[in-house]
Amino acid sequence: MDALCAAAAALRVDRSSGVPARHQPITLLWAIGRAAANQPRMVRWTKARAELKPLLEEFGRTGADPSPEYPFVALSRSGLWELRGYEGEVPAARGSGLQRWLDDHEPLGGLEHDFYELMATAPAARKRVVDTLMSRFFDTEKSADLLKNVRLGIPDFDGYGAVPGIEVGRVFANRQALHDVAVHRPLQAGICGTADGGAESIVLSGGYEDDEDHDDVIIYTGQSGRDNNTGRQVRDQTLTRGNAALVTSQTTGIPVRVVKGDKDTGYRYDGLFRVEAFWHAVGQSEFLVWRYRLTRISSDETVTQDPAGVAPEGRKSTTRVETTFQRIIRSTKVANYVKRVHGFTCQVCGTRLATPTGAYAEAAHIRALGKPHNGPDLAGNILCLCPNHHTLFDFGMLSIADDLTITDRATGARLGRLREVRGHRIDQGHLAYHREHHSERWKHGQDDGAGDEGAGDVGE
Repeated sequence: MDALCAAAAALRVDRSSGVPARHQPITLLWAIGRAAANQPRMVRWTKARAELKPLLEEFGRTGADPSPEYPFVALSRSGLWELRGYEGEVPAARGSGLQRWLDDHEPLGGLEHDFYELMATAPAARKRVVDTLMSRFFDTEKSADLLKNVRLGIPDFDGYGAVPGIEVGRVFANRQALHDVAVHRPLQAGICGTADGGAESIVLSGGYEDDEDHDDVIIYTGQSGRDNNTGRQVRDQTLTRGNAALVTSQTTGIPVRVVKGDKDTGYRYDGLFRVEAFWHAVGQSEFLVWRYRLTRISSDETVTQDPAGVAPEGRKSTTRVETTFQRIIRSTKVANYVKRVHGFTCQVCGTRLATPTGAYAEAAHIRALGKPHNGPDLAGNILCLCPNHHTLFDFGMLSIADDLTITDRATGARLGRLREVRGHRIDQGHLAYHREHHSERWKHGQDDGAGDEGAGDVGE
């Protein structure tokens, strides 16, 4: 696979204009698109010419001759392309001699057999080759349109997950360039998405004073409430629009594209991140802001999106793969102690789940571990919960008062008192911290409107 990508990146193309010509890469992408669509590998010259010329006219370099004769022949020297169905020598020169030879001999051209089979049957390998070609020979201009025209785009791509043909690390000159290839569609707002569908992408540009960038971990501040002139927060944020979209992304596990940079340095696509947690806090300017912890999804973790309303294809047989879960269930000595002392019984509902290997419960940290909460892995910071109430507690839908009364935030109903046992004393400070960061403000209220991105708030 590495050799194929290297061969694609090493195509010998004309660079006399100072930038690489696109004729061979476009021809190769066209053929890869045919493989992906299970169309015949080898194509007669006249048919190839009819399909390639419009592509070269639209997506080739400005002012370049859109004739497909040369790439159709020259690619045979790359090791990726086969030319057959002729006798004698192939003319090496461009121009009318090559065109007459092609018209007279009507050769067949197409991807080399093994390369074609790989492109037809291995989507991950196909994506690597396509990404190599796009990053090596194309800038942001019309790249998504090109992939769509050669049947390598995703027709039902709804904006979530990785954008076809856009590799991690690509730098864009401005917000318009991000918009043109759907990496981040809004020209001002820092969050792209809806409360119903989740967040597609965010931009981290230093516009909000409470943002933290730790490379693989981001503490991101929600949108609105910021003064454009000073960059300071001037009012409370609400859990609406883009802020609500990021909460939805946590509940669904849909990855979020992250862009870092600004108008002076350019905007770098930094890859896919997962929203792990959200909460509200008082920011540096003493106003309430919504904050989100996002962690990078590793390059070897495949994330795919299925079209809305279409059942996933599934598999007739299953395989074992290593994956990363949205919520980490830790199993430390302290956590095991808390579960054992409670007899693996949920402190909220009293449920004890029996399994073939024994009882099952989960240890829920009241104050989350890791940045920025930095909760301790101590017994006083841990509850013994069933999976359902663990999830509700992590999302702030259960509130536990100092007297251990439990409130369901969705309905306002009192659920009773948290179960206690000897040997496990809960730290009241951690309960207060959880209440403070998960108050009634979680509700998706009405948008306050003024000062949001539509009124000039950049929202980054």
